[in-house]
Amino acid sequence: METTIYEDRAREILGEIKQLIEVKGLDLPTALEETGFRKELAEEVFDQGKLPSLIEFLGLCQIAGIPFQMPTVETPNTPM
Repeated sequence: METTIYEDRAREILGEIKQLIEVKGLDLPTALEETGFRKELAEEVFDQGKLPSLIEFLGLCQIAGIPFQMPTVETPNTPM
């Protein structure tokens, strides 16, 4: 099955997240549970290659210590 450039890059980033978590010496399943995610998510993402949802991805970034801020979009109801 062919993947897109976005999926390939997402997997690269997930590899970097895994390395950061390992360097920090964190137990990923425990950290996931502490942040409200299923501990099985670690196995699904890092062992089985499943791409996480955006919310799960942001949670993994938080655990790894990667600051992430969603861009602000100006709309008529939310002026900047």
